[in-house]
Amino acid sequence: MIALKFIILRYLLLQDTNPLAGLWFETTLVLLFMAAVELILKRGKLWVYIVFDVFLSLLFIGMLIYERYFGTVPTYYDLSQLNQVGSVNESMWLLLNGTDVLFLADLVLLLVVWLFTRKFKWTYPVNQTSNVAMASILIASLVITIVNFQTSKHETILDSALFAKENGLFTTQFVQYYQDHSQNEKAYAFSGDDQNVTQERIEELKGSDYIPMSEHENFGIAEGRNLIVVQIESLQDIVIGQSLNGQEITPNINDWLEESTYFTDVYQQIGSGNTSDAEYLMNTSLYPLGSKATTDEITGKKVPSLPRMLKERGYYSVTMHADEVNYWNRDELYPALGFDDYYAKEFYGEKDTVGFGPSDGLFYDKSIQALGDISENHENFYAHVLSLTSHTPFEMPEDKRGLDLPEKYQDTLTGNYLQSVHYADKALGEFFQDLKDKGLWENSVIALYGDHSGLHGKLLKKEDQELLKDFNGERYSLLNRFNIPFIVGVPGKEGMAQEVDHIGGQIDMMPTLLNLLGVEPDSLYFGHNLLHYSNNLLGMRYYVPTSSFFNNETFYIAKNSRFDPRILDLGTNQRIENEFNDPQSAFKQEREDILQLLQWSDAYFESF
Repeated sequence: MIALKFIILRYLLLQDTNPLAGLWFETTLVLLFMAAVELILKRGKLWVYIVFDVFLSLLFIGMLIYERYFGTVPTYYDLSQLNQVGSVNESMWLLLNGTDVLFLADLVLLLVVWLFTRKFKWTYPVNQTSNVAMASILIASLVITIVNFQTSKHETILDSALFAKENGLFTTQFVQYYQDHSQNEKAYAFSGDDQNVTQERIEELKGSDYIPMSEHENFGIAEGRNLIVVQIESLQDIVIGQSLNGQEITPNINDWLEESTYFTDVYQQIGSGNTSDAEYLMNTSLYPLGSKATTDEITGKKVPSLPRMLKERGYYSVTMHADEVNYWNRDELYPALGFDDYYAKEFYGEKDTVGFGPSDGLFYDKSIQALGDISENHENFYAHVLSLTSHTPFEMPEDKRGLDLPEKYQDTLTGNYLQSVHYADKALGEFFQDLKDKGLWENSVIALYGDHSGLHGKLLKKEDQELLKDFNGERYSLLNRFNIPFIVGVPGKEGMAQEVDHIGGQIDMMPTLLNLLGVEPDSLYFGHNLLHYSNNLLGMRYYVPTSSFFNNETFYIAKNSRFDPRILDLGTNQRIENEFNDPQSAFKQEREDILQLLQWSDAYFESF
């Protein structure tokens, strides 16, 4: 029965239709365990098998739910981060599927038998022959498991699902653990002639000639101003400037666009750390680690960062987020990034709670009070302000629903999302007004961006896909999902009201802001100033296979367990892989270049 469960799991999780793969890769390890039980235990075997069956069944269901939410197969590391699921546990219940009961069917049948008989029997004659048979099964299973591991331990895991499909789910965990903990497999130290990484080489791989930031056209136009960066939870570009039944979804942001620079083609690049990775990207212009939350590897490091660069120029830096500070290890992240102070849930309290934290309205009210005090005590400050309310599952209290939704949008994920973003925009507009009333608006640079998508994975039902097509005017694709807004305002400065369509990512936000503030970084960074460079090469991993990338015209999505390579045209939002003779070999140089950039960034991070 357990073997059948593995076959079902591989089909649902990996779209693997070969039952022999499940038997070869997965069942051998189960047989190893069972043979060991038979040889070691004399009594209580049945209960060991029942507990083992329950454990595997719940594990399989958990893996399927994880894949439906995040779109990727979890590794041993993800399973070790179960303490971090608080932000998404309400959404998890929405992802339960009828097929999940298949993994519990035998347990239900066993329970029924027990209810009728009130006992289980597990008896069979044990003799020397059966012991020899069990020992043979144990040895054979162990040999197969070792061979599977040895033949794949040095392969690069670009996509955990594809690797699991080709090498086995258990083998993938062993290889991932081995590569994460082996000194030979770690990112090598950032030193030596073979590294020789310069800003010129980084920019060259992205298709441009490097020009020192001090020579860029807008360098220093906001020198000496405060910097206020607002990260909006789950804000996607799809809602900016859009209306539903004559109602603007983000009216305050839309008004602000009339005096700000709006980067329309910026994409998320987070890894498994999600929101915390977005914080890291914004403040370092380095790639997150991907399969691991960067915050869990940052303890004790001193990473070159925006707070540190501004501190050298007299800035006092704070970060503000109404969540628990130890969530995603932020209590280690903030010192590593060089923030002078942080404001977290302990400061904001638990009044007016929406979802799992204080509402954005309360959050901004208390934040503006703190910023007022900071501005009185420091000549310049940098504040990274992170909203929270517009988080999945987007269920808003009645008094915070500002949109009159058409009937077909009501009680849908899409409708709830639009309501939550509309409220987030309302609270943001009040925050902007408070900044003006406090006299902080005119002498600051104000920036805003989304941390990651909100409408994603199998949370989206068929009706949501239809609603999004109706709302967006085209099919909802991965481009729509990953596209986030990035908006920068320099109040009172002429020429800032513009749209910039240069391809960019979250890794480019820090250099763009430093350019305006007149700060030339004295350490490496892997993004660039979006106001200057028009060419780009951007990597993504975790949510798409590593070696996927954006360039000026296309979004290349590398092969995974379900799909061959997909290529999306950025201009038309249409798939164009059929235009290539061999999509698997297309863009070979770009894929090598993005892997090189990722390797350099990881090695640079490891060097601190």
